[in-house]
Amino acid sequence: MPDYLASMYQVRYATEADMPDLCEINYASFRKYRFRSAVFPKSDPATLKEFKALNGMKQIANPEMHIVAVTDSTTGHIVAYARWFIPEILGVTLHTCNLSEIGAAKVAAAESPLIHAPRPMNEGLFFAPRKLLAGPRKRHTVARDMVLDFLATLPTHRGRGIGSALLQWGSKIADSLHTRIYLEATSAGLPLYRKFGWEIVEEVVLNLEPYGEVGRGVFTIMLREPRELLSLDYPRT
Repeated sequence: MPDYLASMYQVRYATEADMPDLCEINYASFRKYRFRSAVFPKSDPATLKEFKALNGMKQIANPEMHIVAVTDSTTGHIVAYARWFIPEILGVTLHTCNLSEIGAAKVAAAESPLIHAPRPMNEGLFFAPRKLLAGPRKRHTVARDMVLDFLATLPTHRGRGIGSALLQWGSKIADSLHTRIYLEATSAGLPLYRKFGWEIVEEVVLNLEPYGEVGRGVFTIMLREPRELLSLDYPRT
């Protein structure tokens, strides 16, 4: 992280106690995302955040999923986070998180997510993106590839270089291991991902009409090739 950010923000691994902050960032970042309202047309914020916490706990419990958070040094609150899948085959130390009984119960509950999902729910549309994206991921990745699974910054903290700091965290690991990073991007993040070396390899379109909606959703499949590990290679924002 650049010096001017290091004094204001701290990059660290997320823990179970951080889940409320992570859910808040997820909710706030995609609050106006059309896909969310189409899947959960009448869900209140608290119910939806609790549902998202189930998946979040499952991710934290996965030793190959490295969830990295950026904390505001003044308030102590998390303002951004990213999920990096780093396969064990790369030899990176697995990230372990000791869970409470409640946390372990949420991980177990996440194995059957529909039981705990807010209602009403468009189940077909809920599963459609992962079904659609399974093909491109299989076509474009190999066992050694890292995956940027998620990245979001609170709207109030965007434009400060925080997202870039999270991208730099994972990119440096990939470069040190001479491995690629796979990404399924939405349009909002494309300029930043391109700045950090990701290239578009495919565009995937989800037709919403079979699920009772109008229009389409577009996912951009991207890959980042490893670079020489030089600090000057990374954009400054």
